[in-house]
Amino acid sequence: MHRNFLSPNFGSIKLKKMNMKTNTAVLHLKSKDPQKVYNLSGRVYTSMFANQSIFQTTDPTIEAFGTEVTKLDAAIKAKDGSKVKTQLIIDQTDVVYGMLKSLILSVNKIAAGDTAIILLSGFDCNNEPMLHDIPAKAVIKRIEDGSVACSAKIYMDALPHADRYKVETSTTPDDAESWETQIDYGGLKKLEIRDLVAAQKIYIRVSGGNTHGWGAPSEPMAFIPR
Repeated sequence: MHRNFLSPNFGSIKLKKMNMKTNTAVLHLKSKDPQKVYNLSGRVYTSMFANQSIFQTTDPTIEAFGTEVTKLDAAIKAKDGSKVKTQLIIDQTDVVYGMLKSLILSVNKIAAGDTAIILLSGFDCNNEPMLHDIPAKAVIKRIEDGSVACSAKIYMDALPHADRYKVETSTTPDDAESWETQIDYGGLKKLEIRDLVAAQKIYIRVSGGNTHGWGAPSEPMAFIPR
């Protein structure tokens, strides 16, 4: 005669365990867009570096990851539209993206489902995505002659959530590839660009950013250096 020693609640306990959702770090990137990969990798590196005591055993190491993130940043800044540099950006994006995927495995192993630890890594958690406030579209108030000849001083109000500003110029504003970065990670009171060509009409636009990315650029404003 066989007796059933299973608890009458065994079925419901088993069902609850099957329905439990494990907290894990996730990659909220729909594509390998270089700037988006850099924005995320920069956030992850900064967060993990600040919490090295927790993430001591990551593979790759935090130091190695930081080195490759820096290379991607340099490649993006050096973009000039040439095929060689464009390919360099693509290749370095692949490297950093691959390291992000490897780091997620390390983070999940270290965190063991602990949401707080996952969020300390800079990655999003599958059931508690972090809220990232990217600055709104910038608005240029006016542009005046700068402190030296052939320079321009840009005036604008501070953007909420922005801790850096990017200034770009172009002589053909309708050509998306023609915009060149003149100031990257600039302060609001230091938006002055120099070494412009006298009497050549240019267009200027500004974007506000933070560690989570860049907001939409302002409408281009024309200026003639003198």
